[in-house]
Amino acid sequence: MNNVITQNKKLFFSLILIILFIPWFNNDFGFEQTAAKVSQESVAFYEINPCKVSILEFLAANPNSLYQDHYHFRFNNYSSINCFGRISGATVIGSDFFISVGTNSFINLLYQGLFWIYLFSKVKKNHNYSTLEELQTFTSKLTHYTALILTSLLYGFSIYAEKRFYEKNLYYFNFDSNFYKLLIILLIYFILNNLINITRFRTNKIFEMLPYVYLFYSVFSGFNFTLFSGIVIYFGFISFINNKINWKINKVIVWATLWWVLNSRESYYFNPGKFKGFTSSIYEFNASIFWCLYFVLFINGLWYLFNKTIQNFSLQRFINNFSISGIIILTLGFIGANFPIINFFNYFYFGQQKFGITRNNPFAFDSWAEKLSWRGFYASAESIGEFFGLFLILLAYSYYKKKTLNTLEIVGGIFSLLGLYFSDNRTAMILVFIFTTYFLLNESKYKKIGLISAGGIFTGLLLYLIGFESFTYSYEFVKTRLFMQANYYQYDTVFSSFMIWMNENQNNGSLLRTLFDLFSTLAYFLNRSEIWGIFFARYNPTFFEFILGSGPFNFGQLYGEIVINKTETFLLPHSSLLSFLIFFGFAGSVLILLLFIKLYSKNKYQISSLGKMLLVYMFMNIVKNDVLNYFSSFTMCLFLFFTILNRDNEEVFKL
Repeated sequence: MNNVITQNKKLFFSLILIILFIPWFNNDFGFEQTAAKVSQESVAFYEINPCKVSILEFLAANPNSLYQDHYHFRFNNYSSINCFGRISGATVIGSDFFISVGTNSFINLLYQGLFWIYLFSKVKKNHNYSTLEELQTFTSKLTHYTALILTSLLYGFSIYAEKRFYEKNLYYFNFDSNFYKLLIILLIYFILNNLINITRFRTNKIFEMLPYVYLFYSVFSGFNFTLFSGIVIYFGFISFINNKINWKINKVIVWATLWWVLNSRESYYFNPGKFKGFTSSIYEFNASIFWCLYFVLFINGLWYLFNKTIQNFSLQRFINNFSISGIIILTLGFIGANFPIINFFNYFYFGQQKFGITRNNPFAFDSWAEKLSWRGFYASAESIGEFFGLFLILLAYSYYKKKTLNTLEIVGGIFSLLGLYFSDNRTAMILVFIFTTYFLLNESKYKKIGLISAGGIFTGLLLYLIGFESFTYSYEFVKTRLFMQANYYQYDTVFSSFMIWMNENQNNGSLLRTLFDLFSTLAYFLNRSEIWGIFFARYNPTFFEFILGSGPFNFGQLYGEIVINKTETFLLPHSSLLSFLIFFGFAGSVLILLLFIKLYSKNKYQISSLGKMLLVYMFMNIVKNDVLNYFSSFTMCLFLFFTILNRDNEEVFKL
């Protein structure tokens, strides 16, 4: 009997492997020539014979492309179905080979979607009964299908709303044809229907599984949305249909949404890049409608799921999942950096926003002896550093509570220490050191001596990371550094409206000017003066846009409205606080801050030391990084904020 079971398992896993890799065996059996070897002199064979050779035939003819870092495999989503998995072209740029592999966005939608749904189905079902599982009554079925159809229609509308992005990714798609519109909506409905039906029986584990979203980001190749966000949007519709929402907050958001949509009268394109799946590709009326609805439904969907499932949350399982995902993320990042073909498959099967790093030495330093940040598998070095740092804080808390660590936690801790070091996220390093020291010394009989020693080590570490010379400059120099950088990047006589105001009111001592000086000081010590100066050089709001913002997840206006002097690379704001200034304006950002202060005051007697540490950790990362512009980080932060500010921390975080 055991032999039969073993044979069935082998057969099952063999079938999975075949399904996983069969698209790349798409040979053209009518093509009689053999695949050619590419060289610096010629790649003409693949230009003359596009879509004739499968990627596996190419690898057989060019085995060195498996491991040499000057080969780069890239997707060509605008290919026919027949070309899927075949070489659609090859280009030589300098000493690098860029190999274009044909894929088709429609097939990606089905293939990637079913693959991720299958993996999600391997998660064990709820141990305890959940009200989200039941669809027995007519009302519950009507609610379910209404939410499912509305979610599918919303994602279908996003393709029409971001037409410019999809024109380059959907092969021969007629955006004006009702047939094509219906086809894409039906495909999305098919994927979401399967996903939601599996999710309903696993909602008790949904927040414990959040660390895996850093691994399976689930961006469809050729699309600008993530599969797993569909779960949250579906429950967002459920929350409105069942009237399980906070109307006070939602009324404010709805009124703001009307302003954001009506204000979107111009059109500015933005390449989502590493924000793909969680950022609009164009600032325009229809796109604003989609992303405003997306934001409202996403917030309400998370809150609805939180209230329904938080009582089943297990911190130990959460930590275990953190450990497993961290080990896999670092391992895949290292393997992908050394093997270009693995980098290619990582992008497809894990739904990445950006190809993994190709620099294969995570210990590298530059010519100035500065550590080079290494992001590995993830799109952002700082954000993945924050992920590893968050796990290390939880790990220190686990040891503090249990006085022991299991093997998985120890291995995960080692990988996370390496990952944090590779990322060179210095703020996360400092915070992890402070919080870990607190937990390790809290019950020690040498606590006072330990804390004094730790304080000395921390001071030395801080001086080393920031630089001793940074503390030798006058406040007058420090507070104007960001202002000077912003003016430096102004192009000719083209000034952003914000910088015009700042130049005219340079020494007037107003509240806004004082806040800007304090922000400039912070930027200086966080080494953000240049990056944030570039942001303000571009920041060109009207008065009402400064107060109310331009709408969530939309950078098009910022990057398309004002021309600035050339920068070395395309630099994003590197601060979720600045992103919020664009999205929600000054008033909106202040209201969000006041809401969190109110929730903190209301629940302060139930917020544990761990909860306070996590709040500080997240707020620091929000100020200095784009952490909230990634689906995975945004979801993780909101979950932790919801948990810390609305529940008894000792109960939720018990081990």
